[in-house]
Amino acid sequence: MKLHNRRFLKTQKFDILRTSLKIEKKTPLDSVEYEVSFEHIHNKKKVQTITNNNFLVLSFFLFVIGLLLQIGSNVELSITLLLGAVIFLGLALTTRQKTITIPTYDGDKIELFFNSRNKQEVLDFSNKVIEASNSFLLNKYGKIDKALPLEGQLSNLHYLRDRDTITDEEYENFKNQLLGRENKGSLGFVR
Repeated sequence: MKLHNRRFLKTQKFDILRTSLKIEKKTPLDSVEYEVSFEHIHNKKKVQTITNNNFLVLSFFLFVIGLLLQIGSNVELSITLLLGAVIFLGLALTTRQKTITIPTYDGDKIELFFNSRNKQEVLDFSNKVIEASNSFLLNKYGKIDKALPLEGQLSNLHYLRDRDTITDEEYENFKNQLLGRENKGSLGFVR
């Protein structure tokens, strides 16, 4: 699955591969292409809207000065400052950055831009990235083989549980299966 993402002069392309997420970022001045392994992708995301606080502060400052000058005799300057305050307030509201952020375990983050028209598409794609990462981890670390050493497999199960890839109940089911204990519930995943 692919996603093309654009915000002003920045273009991003995302492609979910078998073991990683391929990212291409381009601006008029630079370009970068890299892959983030599914092992490094966190399975939580944050949806946020960030307003440019500099524009808000400037708008407030111009508004207050414009009101103070309104009291005096300089009405033209007061109107100009109030108009400037409205313009900067409009800029603050129109340049809000709407993002879905998926952190990575190496301290970086995957940032997807959205607007009101494509929010659901970008949200669905971010869910697919997390789902692909979890599926990759389950296939790599969630296999039970009694012929292999128990310690390594238990360590893998701890790893999956600590990353919230499997629930505590799934962890106990896998552990019981690995140790040869009787399970009362069904094994496997319905994801």
